[in-house]
Amino acid sequence: MENVFDYIKWRGDLSFSSVRPCEVDGVIFSMMSYLDYGLLCGGAEKTLRAAAAGYCSDGDYERVNLGLIMPSKEINRMFCLAAQTKRFGNAVISDFDARTDDDAGYQFGALTYHLPGKQMMIVFRGTDDSLAGWREDCCLSFLDEIPAQKMAVEYVCRLAEKYPEERIYLSGHSKGGNLALYAAVKSAPEIQERIVRAYCYDGPGLSYSMVRSESFRKMQRKLTVLIPQSSYIGIMFEKGEKYTVIRSEGRALLQHDPYSWELEGPSFVRLPELSKWGKKNEEQFRAGMAKMTSEEKREFVETFFGIIEATGARTLSELSSDAPKKLIAAVKSYKDLDKQKKEMMLTLILRLLDLKRL
Repeated sequence: MENVFDYIKWRGDLSFSSVRPCEVDGVIFSMMSYLDYGLLCGGAEKTLRAAAAGYCSDGDYERVNLGLIMPSKEINRMFCLAAQTKRFGNAVISDFDARTDDDAGYQFGALTYHLPGKQMMIVFRGTDDSLAGWREDCCLSFLDEIPAQKMAVEYVCRLAEKYPEERIYLSGHSKGGNLALYAAVKSAPEIQERIVRAYCYDGPGLSYSMVRSESFRKMQRKLTVLIPQSSYIGIMFEKGEKYTVIRSEGRALLQHDPYSWELEGPSFVRLPELSKWGKKNEEQFRAGMAKMTSEEKREFVETFFGIIEATGARTLSELSSDAPKKLIAAVKSYKDLDKQKKEMMLTLILRLLDLKRL
């Protein structure tokens, strides 16, 4: 099976001025966004090659701590391999922005890669190791706009104004994909005209009202939404009618890992529909959401994360070895939760622990 590493080796000698960015380039830039460019670039604009010069010199790919973002070693290895190529190594990194606030309940990360031919790839990070980021993701179920979405629109506006001659690509993996879609649909019309493509890689969808808006209808032809066949994440919320199912060799939550996605040339391998497990995941999610009002969803999220944060953890990494037993016992003993909500919470905890083991 060919994957993104094969693509880097195959197309690494072709510049972006000769071959424009495609969906595979977008996922490569998206996964590299998890690195700490504040440390690698020191606030200056640098090429990817220059940013990697010291970091990759000794072959130690894990000197930048990515917490439990999966799979950190592969992200670091990709960064070092891509930096050696003509295609990716000449990309100029700018405007790195990473913010997390536990009290305000948000996590946001973005940076921009400037490519030859007056093109820029604006990339939004997915959810990192912080519980604030996971809480914010869950707030998508009852808020019209989460803080990171507002920040994404502001970031695109700022970059469009700062670099008025450059065509715009947006991309992101997981929550970052949701931010890419949201920013594309909510940006001002003059910015939308400059957007060539927005890529969402197994990210949660948008609200029901947004995908039925005139702005979404106008931008849908520029949106590329890719979901592995048995997705847990990409099936959440609304995606519109035009999304693409792709083949992953991973199982269950491991399909969220783009390194498991199968390639054929410059594209991911297409499938006609979700697998039976993907359809089941989608049905279960929709059924769970349909049975709760917005206020019930809010209370559910606050209770769920209140239980987790009572352990003292602020990140997935900080959950101690005995935390799973404590969390499960706490949910089961919680008197204000009915049986269905307890089962939903236990399922969410088990999925978080699956991520912790990746």
